[in-house]
Amino acid sequence: MARRKNKITKISILILMLLSLFLGVKYYKVLDEFNAYAQSSDLENKVLESQLTEILHKYDSVSAKNKIDSIKFDQVIKPNNSNAIVDKSSKSSLVQDSIVFYAKELQTAKKENRNLTVANLVETKKNNSKTNNLSALNINAKGVKIYSDAYKMSEAKIQQLRVCFTLEENQLVNSGEKTIYVQVVNPKNQIISLGDTFVESDANVKLQYSASVTTNYQKKDTDVCTYVDLEKNKTIKGKYKINIYHDFVKIGTTIFEY
Repeated sequence: MARRKNKITKISILILMLLSLFLGVKYYKVLDEFNAYAQSSDLENKVLESQLTEILHKYDSVSAKNKIDSIKFDQVIKPNNSNAIVDKSSKSSLVQDSIVFYAKELQTAKKENRNLTVANLVETKKNNSKTNNLSALNINAKGVKIYSDAYKMSEAKIQQLRVCFTLEENQLVNSGEKTIYVQVVNPKNQIISLGDTFVESDANVKLQYSASVTTNYQKKDTDVCTYVDLEKNKTIKGKYKINIYHDFVKIGTTIFEY
């Protein structure tokens, strides 16, 4: 009986020792991880402080330079050069707004313990400037001549416009079928529209258009092309304005010269 009790006691002590050893190893491992995290956080904070200090220093330098330039311009530029002063103040205002934006973002990043660079901030500001509207880029138009035996090739006139553009990538716009309206305005400010085509909104707003095209938009850059039939009596020499619409919002424009 006594031997059995001694055996149970030894086993219990051994189990307690193993448990203590396991907990001790676990404790030191967690302690090492905590110390490594603290060092990493401290390093990130120092990097953010350095970036913020540098940007604030640039901001102070730009502010001081703008004050000096403003004094020089007031002394040198005459009243009839007011446009130059407005342009310069507009540029300096944009620079100041950008620096203030970066400084605020770095302060926020520091609070959230994030390592944010100036490059990241530029990309963030670019993304924030986007809305939930489509945008048409790289708009170009070319005249299309249709030849026949009745006319000489040199005498043929353009009868269509081929209008191509790119719907810009935008993650804020829902995917799916999008109907795009192309409006062609001639040099006399007349809208070219065979059959007087137009669409009307729920608010009774009418949009007269020259051609429409439907495309499948999947939140990526999407190339779109369509043809506009020209009205003979409205096709004259000069500059034509090409407007691109979606949901009664103008999303792009360009000039075509004929």
